[in-house]
Amino acid sequence: MKLYRMKNKLNLLLLMLVCCSMVACAQRDVSLKAKALSDTIIVGKSVKVRLTLEGIDSDIFKGRNTKSSDGFFGDYHQNHDFRTFVSEVPNELGKNVLGPYTIKMMGREFVSNTVSVEVIEQPEESFEIKMPKEGRVGEEIKIKISGVSNASFNAVLKETDIFKVNGSTINTTVVDGVASTTSEYSVVLKKRGVFEMNRSMFVNLPDQIKITPVTFEVK
Repeated sequence: MKLYRMKNKLNLLLLMLVCCSMVACAQRDVSLKAKALSDTIIVGKSVKVRLTLEGIDSDIFKGRNTKSSDGFFGDYHQNHDFRTFVSEVPNELGKNVLGPYTIKMMGREFVSNTVSVEVIEQPEESFEIKMPKEGRVGEEIKIKISGVSNASFNAVLKETDIFKVNGSTINTTVVDGVASTTSEYSVVLKKRGVFEMNRSMFVNLPDQIKITPVTFEVK
């Protein structure tokens, strides 16, 4: 476990426009709270931490529950709460403790709670190869490889003495940071024999991607 005591000295210069008009900050119980938007991330990835300054009474925003464009906390405010986000990249496997975060304002110091994030290794990902099991020399066939990955996919099919690569397309759809990818390659068969399509046929294939080999015959 690595304790990240990164007391971010957040620049609140623009926020002072809001602070100058506070009418009850001293009387109200103001607190700074931190919350990670994800409890688990893959090593090397970033996680967003939401910082919320609660209990501020500002007459600038009285009666407004809409988004603000003012200052450091301009991305969101509602009622007596102001919030923004910071990004962290914890690289130690296992439990990582982020924070506490500190804001100094109007002669007061607000210190947040710490947050815990579990960092895990990149899990193994399975991709599937779809292609004809048989073909003839000179015939053009399609080879598809598809799967779901947390990493970007830019694998290239190698030129070999078995086939010539005429072209390729890639289609990726990302949902919640997870990419569903299908790559299609057009190849012309050049050599007779029985061969195996496996990961050695590709360049730039991420290590975590597992491919089940496919056997095909060229006549």
